[in-house]
This record gives sequence, C-alpha cells and structure tokens, in this order.
Amino acid sequence: MINYIYNLIQLPGLFFRLNQIFNYQRSFIRETLAIDIETSKKGNDGSLEDKDYKKIVRYYGYAVPAIVGESLCILRGRKMSRKERTAITYVGALSGLFDDLIDKKVLSENYIKELIEQPYDHTGNDAHEKLFLNFGRKVLENSADTGLIKKYYLNVFEAQILSKKQKLQETSVKEIEDITYLKGGCSFLFYCSIFGPISNELENTMIYKLGALMQLENDIFDIYKDNQDGIRTLATCEKSMKQLQEVYQQLMDEIFQLAQQTGYPRKNIRTFLRIVVAVICRGFVCLDRLEKNEKSTNNIFSLPDYSRKDLICDMEKPVNFLKTIDYYAKCNFN
Repeated sequence: MINYIYNLIQLPGLFFRLNQIFNYQRSFIRETLAIDIETSKKGNDGSLEDKDYKKIVRYYGYAVPAIVGESLCILRGRKMSRKERTAITYVGALSGLFDDLIDKKVLSENYIKELIEQPYDHTGNDAHEKLFLNFGRKVLENSADTGLIKKYYLNVFEAQILSKKQKLQETSVKEIEDITYLKGGCSFLFYCSIFGPISNELENTMIYKLGALMQLENDIFDIYKDNQDGIRTLATCEKSMKQLQEVYQQLMDEIFQLAQQTGYPRKNIRTFLRIVVAVICRGFVCLDRLEKNEKSTNNIFSLPDYSRKDLICDMEKPVNFLKTIDYYAKCNFN
C-alpha cells in the first residue's frame, strides 16, 4: 500500500515531464516533418491518403522519439542532440510507410531492399515511394553510423517479410509468437541504433523485449482490425485473455529485471521504467476489457462471436484512464 501511494504521489511529476517532452516533440515536428508532409501533399498522386499523413505526424513521428528516444536517453543520463532527434523522428516516420510498402503494394523484395540500402540511387515511382526515400535520406544524413542503421533496418525488413506468414492458417501459434517478438524487437533496436551501438548485452536484450511487448500491446488493441484483415496474432489466436495477460506480465517482469541489471544509476532506471510503464499499462486495461467477453461464451474467448464494440477498448474514457493509473501504481519501480 505504501508503494502504491508513493507511485500516485510521483504521478504529477511524471505527467509534467511527459507533457514537456510531448510539447517539445510537437514543436520539433512543425519545424521539420510537417514541412515534408505538406510538400508531399502537393505532389500526391493518390498513393497516399490523409490517414497516412496523419499517422506519420500524430503517431510514428511523434511517439517513437518522444517515448522510445527520450526514455532511452534518460536511462543513459544524457540529452538527445538535435541531429539524433531529427534521425529518430524520421525513423519513426518511416515505419508506417515501410509497412505499407510490404503489405499493400505489389513490389519485389529486391526492389524494397534497394530502396533501403540505396535511397540516393532511386527517385521513386509514386508519392509513397518518394516520401519513403526522402525520409530514408534524412535518417542517414543525421546519423553518425549509417552502416549500423542499415544493418538494423534490414533486420526489420526481414522480420516484416516473415510476418506475411501471419496470414496463413497453417502458421503455428509458436511461429506467430516468434514473429511478433521479432517484429517488435527488431523495430526497437532499429530506433535505438540512432544513438550508436549498444555494448551492454543486457541493455540490448531489454530493448528487444520492450519492442516485443509494445508489438504485443499493439496487437491487443488491433484485435478487431487484424481479425477483419485475416492477420493472425497472439491476440486473435488466444482462447483465454487471462493466459495472454500472463504472457504480457512475464515480458514486463523480464524488462524490469533487465533494466535493474544494466548498471545505470537507479534514479535513471526508475524514471525510464515509469515512462515506458505508463504506456505498457494500457495493455492490461485492454486485456481486462477483452476478458469480459468470455462470460458470454462459456468462459472461452471466442473472437467470431463478438462485435466490433465488444473488441474496441476506448482509452479516452475516464474509467479506462483511471484503470491505467491503478495498474501503474501497483508496479514496483525499486
């Protein structure tokens, strides 16, 4: 109970810090990414939709630097340089465009690899490819180690290609788990490669597992959409949300243990964990929401029997916000 109350007392300070981080990143986007978006819109040939631009500015180019980048810098006890912020902002902005290049367009794998490895040798066949190449160049121009960036970028590419197996019924649940962790883990290592090589193996493993957990959280929130699109995830395959929550909790516990062993100052570790857990706890709230459906289907999670309303967890609702705080306050950051 003392730990619970202490965590609640710490919350206003965390919210204030996060608000500062978010405001700064929004301001940074207006000076950089937003200008590229407006230029792209003027030459858009229909290969990009409004929702694609919004995802770049409001989600990928916003959350990756503000959450992943900032928390990692806090852990390491250093400030993010402007060049690093530029690079990780454009790395984040690449994400949605990259996924769609593989999932929605009919392009050869070799061609996509060329766009990754040789962005200066291509002009792009449409607005989508042109913006993708533009962002890729911005990443390389602001990175100290372009070889490292490309190495992790290609790892993400391989994981994304492998994820096509999630549309096949014969793909086992174990394979889906491996793909989920690989996609998330490789993505986070790619984001963090902006800050140079990671010499600490424990930190490397922690970042990988954090990416895996964030990917799992995305899949939990996207359960309705993924099911409609025929994409099999751990969430769409699970028959017990309680069981999935145990997997989720186990991953979070492992991240805590690894963070404590990285050798960074305890204050840095606690602040780092507080920031990432503020995001992770949302997944527990969504899992609780999904588990309630089991009461109507003999205590077995039966996805085909539920409506869209049953599967969507609105985190804007005050009750869900309070539940997130409750989960957060139960954590032990020491």
